[in-house]
Amino acid sequence: MNTILQILFSPLKAFRALKQENKFPGMALLILLLLLAVNLILMVPITSKITTLMLSQSSMPVAEEQLDRALDMLHKLRYLQVIGGVFSSAMTLFLLALLLYIITLIAKPVLAYMKSFTVVVYSYFAILIGGLVNTGILYFRGLDKITNPFEITLTGLNLFTTIEKAGGGLYTFLSLVNPFQLWFIILLSIGLKVFTEIKFTKALLICILFWLITVIFPVASMIFSEITLQRAGMM
Repeated sequence: MNTILQILFSPLKAFRALKQENKFPGMALLILLLLLAVNLILMVPITSKITTLMLSQSSMPVAEEQLDRALDMLHKLRYLQVIGGVFSSAMTLFLLALLLYIITLIAKPVLAYMKSFTVVVYSYFAILIGGLVNTGILYFRGLDKITNPFEITLTGLNLFTTIEKAGGGLYTFLSLVNPFQLWFIILLSIGLKVFTEIKFTKALLICILFWLITVIFPVASMIFSEITLQRAGMM
């Protein structure tokens, strides 16, 4: 736990120590996945609220009995959703490490895959904190304040616009431009600098490219979802 705190608040020193250890970040991965599971559990009522909004706002009328049945099914599957979410998060970490490894191969700093995975896992705690903070804000405001199923990210530049004005793709991108994602990029850059001994400027540019590639997927997914829901008459 000390290493995690040092990564967050004294990353240069912590990454140098990790470089010397050169071992699989098993404990950090376990703690990260457990905290992600906690956030997913806290998100269950929010997911139910979003489902209710999407069905109630559909141009196709949904009977109250059908709505209750859908919510009941969602409630029964909540733990399965959490398990699936944790597994998905673990796979995402391995894929992010692979992406960083490939980018560094092209850019030429020498970074082994296991070191890439170590940097990604420890840096990802910044994103985890961002998710917990966002969930906390949603609860603090009250779930009854959620009136749009897509406007549930409250830590990014998306706060200065609406999905109607910006469109789904741009709105999602703006939601990812937040202090926690910036924190993630900085931690990643410091870790890359320490493990490869390249200049911080080059490490930062590599990590910005890495981040831009990773945000393509949620943005594209949002655009696809928006088109699908419009065709189904739910937007």
